[in-house]
Order: sequence, then structure tokens, then C-alpha cells
Amino acid sequence: MVENELITEILKEMAPLFKRAKNTVYELRVVDQRYAGQVNFFFEWNQVGRSTISRQILTVPRRRVKDLEGLITTLKSKTMVKVTLV
Repeated sequence: MVENELITEILKEMAPLFKRAKNTVYELRVVDQRYAGQVNFFFEWNQVGRSTISRQILTVPRRRVKDLEGLITTLKSKTMVKVTLV
């Protein structure tokens, strides 16, 4: 149940930034900071010929995310953007 709440929270934070603009590449970057004990989620977009813009949308304690690979797989299926683990 916690994973579903986390996915809902990520999608809610991402929705205002995802504008489906023409010639724009969107990506959700997941950064696992092992030593800091947290997972950060960044939403990035890049228009062709311009620099990439990145916004941090959520920071979650690592203990709240039990299965990070499963979370990323679920995010890939629920969103239309590329999801990358760093």
C-alpha cells in the first residue's frame, strides 16, 4: 500500500510539469543516495536545441521504498516518460 501512495504522490507532482510540448523530451530520473539514506526523484525536460531543465519533485527516505526496481517498473508502465535509475 505504501508503494501505491508513493506512486500517486510522484504522479501528482509530475503532472503540472508534463506539458506534452512539441519537440520536447521528458524523463523521470531516480537517484538512489545509498549513504545519505534517501531516494530523490527529478523530472527533466529538454527542447530540441536547448539545455535540459531539471526539477526535484520528491525526496523519500530509503526505508520507505522497499523495492526500488519494482517501483521503477511500475512508474514506467504508468507514465509516458522515460524512467532512469542513477
